[in-house]
Amino acid sequence: GIHDQLGGGFHRYAVDGIWLVPHFEKMLYDNALLAEVYALAWRISGEGRYREVAESTLDYLLREMHLEGGGFAAAQDADSPGGEGAYFVWTPDQLAALLTPDEAAVARRIWGITAEGNFEGEATVLHVADRISPEDTPLLESARGKLLTARAERAAPARDDKIVTAWNGLAISALARAGAWFGREDYLDAAQAAADHLISSAVVDGRLMRTGRHFGCLDDYANLAHGLIALYEARFRPVDLAAARDLAGTIVTLFSDTEGAGFFYTGSDSEPLIARTRELEDQPTPAGSSQAARVLLVIAAHTGEEDLAERAGIALASVAEEMRRYPQAFGTALIATEMAGADARQIAVVGPRADPATAELVWAARAGSGPDDVLAAGDPDDAAAVTASPLLADRPLVDGKPAAYVCRARTCHTPVTNADQLAAALSAK
Repeated sequence: GIHDQLGGGFHRYAVDGIWLVPHFEKMLYDNALLAEVYALAWRISGEGRYREVAESTLDYLLREMHLEGGGFAAAQDADSPGGEGAYFVWTPDQLAALLTPDEAAVARRIWGITAEGNFEGEATVLHVADRISPEDTPLLESARGKLLTARAERAAPARDDKIVTAWNGLAISALARAGAWFGREDYLDAAQAAADHLISSAVVDGRLMRTGRHFGCLDDYANLAHGLIALYEARFRPVDLAAARDLAGTIVTLFSDTEGAGFFYTGSDSEPLIARTRELEDQPTPAGSSQAARVLLVIAAHTGEEDLAERAGIALASVAEEMRRYPQAFGTALIATEMAGADARQIAVVGPRADPATAELVWAARAGSGPDDVLAAGDPDDAAAVTASPLLADRPLVDGKPAAYVCRARTCHTPVTNADQLAAALSAK
C-alpha cells in the first residue's frame, strides 16, 4: 500500500504492521533513493518488474514534483482537502462509474478493492492483492489510465515547493543513472536541468545554500556532488565533474575535523553552536560523512589527488567500530569502505562525443563496469574534458579511432577500439 499503484512513487511509511495503509505524505528523498535502487536491481537482474517500478517512480517525480526552473519540490502533504488519503483511495462504485465491467472486475481483484474497504469505512488503499496474469495486463493498464485521469481532477494534496539541495542531489543521481541505464533522454534532461539550476541559483558568494537563505550542510555538498558525478558518467559534461570537484574541495575546507575524526555536519563558517555535531549513521537519507567519503574517493580516482582519498579513509576509520556493530545503520559507510579497499578500475574512453564509435565504447564500458569502477569519456583534444578528468590525459586515439583504456592504479592495458574487445577486457579477471 505504500506504493502508489496508479501514479507511481512511494508514500513515506506505513501506519500498520503489514505495510498496507500508508501515511500518505510523499518525500523527494524517499522516491529518489528507491528509484535508484530499483533501477540498479534491474541492471543486475534484468527483471522487468524492477524497471517498471523505477520508471513509474521517476515519472511521478517529473509529473508532480518537477518545478519550473529545473529543481524538485521537497514533499507532497499527507492530508488532502477531502481528508487524509481522499486523493488516493477508491470504492467499487467509483470504479463502476469510470471503467468498463471487465476493467472494473480486474481492478477490483488485482488492487483488492472491496465494499468493506480497508481504510476508514468503505474506501480502499490500492495494493497488489492477486497475481497479475498476462491476460490481466491490458485491462489493468487501461483501468490505471482512466483512474489516474479521474484522480487528477480531485483536490490534490498540497506540495512543499522548497528546493532542498541535498534531496535534489539524490534526485539528480537517480535520474542520471536510470537515464543512462534505460536510455531515457527525458530523465537525463531533467537531471541536467536540476543540476544547472542548483549550480546557478543555490550558490551565493561561493557558498552552497541548503534552501533559499540557509548555509548548506555536509549532506547538501556531498549529495549534490554525488548527483553531479552520476550526471557526468551519464553525459560526460566536463562542467559537472568540475563542479563536483569544487564541492569536494569545499567539503575538506569547511567540514573537516582538524583533529582527524572525519567531518562535521555544519561548516566552519556557519552560525556558532554549543557543539558542532557529526552525522554518522544513515537515517532516511545517507549520512553526510559517509556520502562525503564516497565522493572524495571517486574524485580521487579521477584526479589522482591522494589527499582526498586519505581524508575519506580518516572519516571511515572514525566509524569502523560502529560499522562492525551496527552495519544496518552504516550502509553508505560500508559502500565507501568497499570502494576504498577495492582493486577498482579506471576506464577512459577517448573520442569525439558525436562519434557513434565513442558511444558504442561508452555503452560497453557501462555494461561491463563494476560498482567501484570509475568511468571517464571525452575528446582527448578537449582541454576542459582532460582538466575535469585527468584519466583522459595522455590517452590518444588509436589509428584515428576512438579507444578505451582499462587501467588499475593508473597502469593501463593495451587500448581497444571496439565494444566486443572492451567487453572482453572488462570481463577478464
